[in-house]
Amino acid sequence: MNIAILGYGRMGREIERIAKKRNHTISAIFDIDKPFDKSSDMNATEVLIDFTLQDAVLGNLETAAFFGIPIVEGTTGWLDHFKDVQNMANLTMVYSPNFSLGVYMFTKLAEYAAKLLGSLGEYDCYLHEWHHRGKADSPSGTAKKLADVLLSQLPDKEKLLFETSHGKIDPAALHVTSSRVGRIPGTHEIGFDSDFDFIQLKHQAHGREGFAYGAVRAAEWIASKKGIFTMDDFMDSLDSSG
Repeated sequence: MNIAILGYGRMGREIERIAKKRNHTISAIFDIDKPFDKSSDMNATEVLIDFTLQDAVLGNLETAAFFGIPIVEGTTGWLDHFKDVQNMANLTMVYSPNFSLGVYMFTKLAEYAAKLLGSLGEYDCYLHEWHHRGKADSPSGTAKKLADVLLSQLPDKEKLLFETSHGKIDPAALHVTSSRVGRIPGTHEIGFDSDFDFIQLKHQAHGREGFAYGAVRAAEWIASKKGIFTMDDFMDSLDSSG
């Protein structure tokens, strides 16, 4: 395929490397010095992969819809505007806060663990995530997704607490905390604690390769489709293909 990359930071460069490794061609690269807009030459491009900034997402999606080119949207922090995105005519997109196949499976494990342990009523739960100091959003989009999944399965939790607590925490709050330090590519940890024992689930990325690999695989999948899709749609297709 001919793939155009939006955003040429560390993720963009890793996507370029993985795409070429999988025998794709990079038809264009857009960044601060070369913006993606309706005057861009997209004749050779079959699919777009976007890892830019949340403020750029709506414009990038509008331009993708203008050209009628499918887009893999990996930028986080824009979902408050999802209704606006749904109203965009001619938009084909697959989106996720995290395209790592391992993170997807970790989310499913977390959901199942919360369902099992939440039914007992004996375990309290927390979620903490670590990322590099240059990450723009906190908590991460992945942490927010995990938090929503946990909340849906924990009968004793009614709300999410993303901020530091300076007093006693409401037992009905699921505490979600973040650290930004150094070059950590991404770590998410979930703990279930009771009077009797402690159970921990943890996903630790070795680097950005897993995120880039998943995004390129998603690009391969969506190139021939129409509509708006999620990571669930993409992963279900992998399951059904064996």
